[in-house]
Amino acid sequence: MSRVCHFCGKKAMTGNAVSHSNNKTRRTFNPNLQKVTVEKSGEIKKVYACTKCIKAGKTLTV
Repeated sequence: MSRVCHFCGKKAMTGNAVSHSNNKTRRTFNPNLQKVTVEKSGEIKKVYACTKCIKAGKTLTV
């Protein structure tokens, strides 16, 4: 199970970590994913959802 939002498809992005001396190294920006329980066609599953989707109520309309 990969760390991707089940509802919007949000996943990790890459960018640069910039130090005080302006050195740049690659880093990842991970989304705030939480494991939630959803019911899909009578079947209960645990999926990852980003907090934006949880606040919007997308976990209730599956």
